[in-house]
Amino acid sequence: MRLPIKRLSYRDIGQKAREFLQTYHPDLSLPIPIEEIAESKLSLNITQEQNLKKDYDIDAFLTSDLSTIFIDFDLYMRFEERTRLTIAHEIGHLVLHGDMFKQLKINTTKDLNAFVSQTTDEEYRWLEYKAYSFANQLLVPSELLIQEIKRRLGKVPFKEVIETLYPIAQDLKDVFQVSGEVLLIRLQKEGVVETNLNGSKS
Repeated sequence: MRLPIKRLSYRDIGQKAREFLQTYHPDLSLPIPIEEIAESKLSLNITQEQNLKKDYDIDAFLTSDLSTIFIDFDLYMRFEERTRLTIAHEIGHLVLHGDMFKQLKINTTKDLNAFVSQTTDEEYRWLEYKAYSFANQLLVPSELLIQEIKRRLGKVPFKEVIETLYPIAQDLKDVFQVSGEVLLIRLQKEGVVETNLNGSKS
């Protein structure tokens, strides 16, 4: 199966996330109320499904009628940061791939597995990369990240030694309500820190 996936850059995806926030959360208060936006603004049903992760190795999926996000019950009940990222990820699929999803007839885990099995690894990676890139930038908007760090460092951050940010990292995680991994990715992508994930110079 060949998918009509447009290969957007990280910055292009970020622009989509900014446009989304301008429409659905223009006051940009933190943390981004992603579940409220999903349910109240997008009229999505967030439905907890038992053993979704255990039985199918799936955190969540968006149905093809764009009405429901099924999410693993245990994930939803126990891991708030990951749940927030997962909901934002599925919204990413809605925003970036909504027209395509409508054609896929994905309404059950069986449908989803059938779709994945018919998709090339490269296409599936691009699909997921774009949704995660959208989610990261939706939950940690560029201008708000720089603003929050500037408030604490007293300067606009650029290529900082990552150890400099350790004292404020937990505070930033709490402000944005994201994991340390998501925060680090955003710091790297915005040029705030000088190292990449494997610790080498960028």
